[in-house]
Amino acid sequence: MLCDRQQFDGHEPGGDRAVENSDDRLRLEYLDTNLNQMGAFLHVLDRLSGDLVSIVDADDFLLANYAAFHVQLHLDCPGRVAVTSGGVLEVDSAGCPISPSFAWFLHGKVGASLDKADIPPSPGILVGQERGVLWRQSTIIAPHEPGWHWSPGTANMYRRSHLQRARPMLDVVNASATDNYFMPFVHALGGSACIDIPLSAYRIHGKNRFGEIPSLSGLRTTGVAASKRSATHRRAMIKALAARARDFVATHPQSFWTLMDAPAACDGVSRQRYFTDPAIQEILADHYGELIAACGEAQTNSELRTRMGAKAFAAFLVYLRTHRQRALVETRPAAPSTR
Repeated sequence: MLCDRQQFDGHEPGGDRAVENSDDRLRLEYLDTNLNQMGAFLHVLDRLSGDLVSIVDADDFLLANYAAFHVQLHLDCPGRVAVTSGGVLEVDSAGCPISPSFAWFLHGKVGASLDKADIPPSPGILVGQERGVLWRQSTIIAPHEPGWHWSPGTANMYRRSHLQRARPMLDVVNASATDNYFMPFVHALGGSACIDIPLSAYRIHGKNRFGEIPSLSGLRTTGVAASKRSATHRRAMIKALAARARDFVATHPQSFWTLMDAPAACDGVSRQRYFTDPAIQEILADHYGELIAACGEAQTNSELRTRMGAKAFAAFLVYLRTHRQRALVETRPAAPSTR
């Protein structure tokens, strides 16, 4: 559990020792400065030891069967999903339900129903009717499926190993929420599963980012600031993939370029529009050498040409030469003074 020193209504951390000492498995990490959600999570990621991780927002809460349903689905789908996403209730500041918001993400059934015959023997956290309900209400979504399929934030449970693989560069996503970055990335790495059952609550209290956004069944508006944040997350994904291309090619040799498409796919943006974005092209130019080291020059150029189109790719090669020349000038040592 993470908290900054002002989080508990100005009380000193000592007032929370009862919580801290309630279970040997619970540890509080106090931060002297607010690192924002992503910074705080990355602060503890390497200190976690469990196989499964949920990132719970301070103003949300979990329903009683949250952990049991998520963990059981991970156990029933070993190696098949990297993250699970449950249904969400919107509640007001007092915790009273407002709407089953975000349910439309899970009702679409984009993927495949969970087939009981495909489930290997696994520990039974849920038994009887509850396990049957989980199987009936769960959908497996393959990594290549485009779109946004998941509920926000607290509703999700990740495999820790995939979070570590997808770790972003902090300078790119320092002030961002974790789900908008990790969900499409982790899904692209290992697939996901949605549980169409309310398992957590998202609190609308007027002070969170979505507090003033109207919520209607099947409709959620997005402001300019949110769109800019999403664009930042997508750039961070491409940067992480391109900068560590050899690492990802080693584990995903046949699907690396599908991973590269994931930032565009989750937002429904065409590949050509995405890969011709100047900000994305700058990242590709910065890490072009790494891409070639991972995939070879012929394949790298072929894949980029397919995504950009022939004309745009030719313009990218011109930009790439200019980019390299500028980098050489910036790194060249200054000539010695003749004085």
